Amino acid sequence: MSPSKSENMPIYAHVDVNSCYANLAIQMFPHLRGKCVAVGGDPNSRHGILLAANPEAKRYAVKTGQALWQAREACPQLIIVPIHVLGRKTIRRMSRILLEMCYAITPQVALEGDDGVYMSWTGCVKDFDAAEVKAHELQLRFFHATNLTVSVGVSFTRNFSKLGSDYRKPFGVTVIRPSDWQSIVWPLPASDLYWIGPATTKKLYNMGITTIGGLAQSDLKRIFDRFGKVGRMLWGFANGEDLTPVAYKDDRPEMLTVGNSTTALQDLVTLDEILEYTSKLCELTSESLRNENSFSNGIYVGLRSAEDLGWLGRQKKLPFPTRTRRMLYDQANILIQRHWDGKPLRGVGIRAYNLVDDDYLQMAILPEMLRDQRDERIDVAVQEIHRRMGVGIIVPGRVYSNRGLMGMDLSSEESAQRNAFRRF
Repeated sequence: MSPSKSENMPIYAHVDVNSCYANLAIQMFPHLRGKCVAVGGDPNSRHGILLAANPEAKRYAVKTGQALWQAREACPQLIIVPIHVLGRKTIRRMSRILLEMCYAITPQVALEGDDGVYMSWTGCVKDFDAAEVKAHELQLRFFHATNLTVSVGVSFTRNFSKLGSDYRKPFGVTVIRPSDWQSIVWPLPASDLYWIGPATTKKLYNMGITTIGGLAQSDLKRIFDRFGKVGRMLWGFANGEDLTPVAYKDDRPEMLTVGNSTTALQDLVTLDEILEYTSKLCELTSESLRNENSFSNGIYVGLRSAEDLGWLGRQKKLPFPTRTRRMLYDQANILIQRHWDGKPLRGVGIRAYNLVDDDYLQMAILPEMLRDQRDERIDVAVQEIHRRMGVGIIVPGRVYSNRGLMGMDLSSEESAQRNAFRRF
């Protein structure tokens, strides 16, 4: 059902800092102004992905999410600044300023990465005209405080507010009202809709669906038969249905998943190569779970194709709550051997989901659980040695055989790619 105008119509806003990392790099190195600049992983290797590019680089089809070699191929004069050069202190300062300005408007704020914020303005502004004025005010305040520009989208659904912030860049404000949303939203490519990544875009294209409007006007049964419950959700988004809330400031955030993903130094063509990366990622995920005082009930494996860079994701429930490297690795290994099609991979991701607090411990009654508790003690000891002496002191045997992988800091990519599996 299409939404209709109502006094109780919710109002959402999404704020996106334009080319955030790239513009922070230019502020740090003013001589780069006017040149093609991007921020990503190590520019001397294929490790990592592009996190941001300035408008000059985007004119050469350089875009966020590309492998570094692809970006250089599209723009040979591209200057890539490693993300670690910016430093977390610089990024967090910018993010903190943005959050403070958003909280000055509403207590319902959800941070999306370092450079994006969702807000519920329902009850804070009287209508969409007032929301448009508020969006321009926020833009100017943030620019004067940081010399960075933001684009703001305002709409009656959270999803459409994100479309609005992407609609007019840089320094744009787009209001998608209940009265005209179809004329703005439906002509947009289906891939612009949040949750639709390259793999789903390709599947929709094969069904003859290329736009959001095409998805919205498709037979729901046909979409459901192809994509299941996810298809029903996407169809609803395309039709203006989105009940995703924005939590209040004082609500305790729910940790839904913990994990890491990375781009390989070269294409992974054998099972051994894939499992080397998997072992390292499982170790990092195990440490992250321990740092969050959580256990996992399920594991998700993402395999990134070297051919089209799309992610194939598969998940499975774990036999019991765990956070040991061995259990995560063993279960990930099962998924990989079951679903990998033998074609080269560009990257791998591991994510633990359905988390529970560490006070959820049950008495070990199975041999597997007793073994898992022994593995937990080993992992704790290894993590303490890493903390005191460095991460290269003790490594899994499978990782030890890959000298290049031993020296890589995969944990540095977690924040950059934490949402990689949300677009599939």
